[in-house]
Amino acid sequence: MANDAEVQLAVDQAMKDQKKQKRKKKLIIFGVILAVIVVIIVVANRPKDYNFDQPAARVTVDTVMTDFKNDAANASEKYSDKVIAVTGQVGTIQDEYVTLRAYDDDLWLYNVNVYMENNQDLKKFKVGDTVTIEGVCDDTDLFGDVDVKKCVIADQFATVPDYDGAQKVKINDFVKRYKENQVKADEKYKGKTVQFTAKVTHVADEYAVVEPFNADVWDWDCDVQICFEDMDDLKKVTEGKTVTIVGECYGQADMYTAKICRAIVKK
Repeated sequence: MANDAEVQLAVDQAMKDQKKQKRKKKLIIFGVILAVIVVIIVVANRPKDYNFDQPAARVTVDTVMTDFKNDAANASEKYSDKVIAVTGQVGTIQDEYVTLRAYDDDLWLYNVNVYMENNQDLKKFKVGDTVTIEGVCDDTDLFGDVDVKKCVIADQFATVPDYDGAQKVKINDFVKRYKENQVKADEKYKGKTVQFTAKVTHVADEYAVVEPFNADVWDWDCDVQICFEDMDDLKKVTEGKTVTIVGECYGQADMYTAKICRAIVKK
């Protein structure tokens, strides 16, 4: 029979083995927890994979700015941290970003700030041109502008005016409607593509001005501002020349009876 010393030794060994097993289980559990934490940290810090092939929205600067202006919370839910394709007119070119301005003069205070994925692409922009960029909407900044980051220049416009189906109007009637009742004129023309023939009276650096044929020296407020889709089209017009213009009506301008944007010269 085993003596008391042998029994005690066996008991002590069993207790040691039990403690080792407990320590081993604790180490395994700790290792599993640590591995889970590491995985969570890695996943949380991994750059989000954005789908530039299928933007969540295809809009103009005017649409984005109006949405944020009318309901910031709803607009944030609709656009923020999502890839959007935005079409607008190049306003300024800075060292680190480009501003796209709205066509509607009511939104003159706000811009879409475009931060390119590759800063070298900033050289491809030209003030006054209409462009479309695709990038991740980063919500509004302190001044109410909308920031879009990781941007690339899109091959095609997010939205395209219906040049072929434009509403043909007479410049005299078009101007008369705006001078008599802007609200009703906006209901009829604003946001729609129109076509008319008129005489060019002034060519500025970024736009041209036309007037109706029945204008005289006393009609100081009858001019229509024309902002072209492509700045190269601006080179096609000269003062005194009669041209046919097709473009989107953006209502009354700050200094002119009406404003036509994304315009082209029809041959």
